Amino acid sequence: MGAIARDHHGDVLAAMVCRGQGAVSAEVAEACSIRRALQWAHDLSIRRIILESDCASVVAAINSDNLNLNSSLGNVLLDCKTMVTFFAYCGINHVRRTGNAIAHELAKRALTAEGDEFWIEGVPTSIAHLVTGEKLSV
Repeated sequence: MGAIARDHHGDVLAAMVCRGQGAVSAEVAEACSIRRALQWAHDLSIRRIILESDCASVVAAINSDNLNLNSSLGNVLLDCKTMVTFFAYCGINHVRRTGNAIAHELAKRALTAEGDEFWIEGVPTSIAHLVTGEKLSV
């Protein structure tokens, strides 16, 4: 998974890549990524957060009042819904994959990473151009 944290000006606070858990469905992988990003933001003492995901079904499930605990996503979604309460504000929004390019590039990096990687106030040089380009287009 890949994640980037920015402030309200679009400046990078931190970025991370984490290795996956093996062969799971795309929905389970995305739900686990959201759970990890929520935990990471909490660990960084971020109080107001907006998470973006390109998986509409997972975003809808987390934002729903109903939760199917019998599904393969049930426990992960329950964790996410619980973690949302840790923040003064937490929005979880759906974006098209093209709007999620930085996280997608970080996730691709995770496929070859030997372990989890973290950056504070920066990103890997290989994606710095994406961060600059996205900030300029805002």
